[in-house]
Amino acid sequence: MVLTNSSVRMGASALIFCLAHFASAIAQDQHMLSKREMKEVSRVFEGEVVVSEVILSDHSIPTGQMLREGDLLFQINGENENRGYVLSTEAKGRYDYFDYTVFYSEELFVKGLIVTVYRSTHGAAICQKKWLSQFNGYEGEELTLGKEIDAISGATYSAQSIVQDIQRCHALMTGLKSDGIIH
Repeated sequence: MVLTNSSVRMGASALIFCLAHFASAIAQDQHMLSKREMKEVSRVFEGEVVVSEVILSDHSIPTGQMLREGDLLFQINGENENRGYVLSTEAKGRYDYFDYTVFYSEELFVKGLIVTVYRSTHGAAICQKKWLSQFNGYEGEELTLGKEIDAISGATYSAQSIVQDIQRCHALMTGLKSDGIIH
């Protein structure tokens, strides 16, 4: 078999193409926080931080009933220490799903909460910072809309949904911690 310069170049080009395609496929599996979520990370965790995704599919999670498809978890580190976590998830309002993000301390109390995408035409009042701030400091206790969390006229379904789902999120996070998946 005789190799010419052109056949070597074609082989090298094919190899480079395959490697680039493979690297691109790997990069697409990594998830990133949105610009808005990163802005909130900077506000909540103050100072320079490093955000790294916790790949939940790499673990056998006994708390699986609390984990939803699409849940994304990130660890926040600063100055060689864990500063907390960010959980990006979704909940269902009356008609449509909405996306929201919970910011947890390393002790797993809520440091902040934002609604990142609200798709419905009704119930958007749950996106207000003042209403969402009621969840700050939440550590897993029972929450009831109209008692511990103020009800919102015109957003009953969405408000009830986020109240119930934040409790699911806390159970998930404490389960991940007790299972040693997060520290």
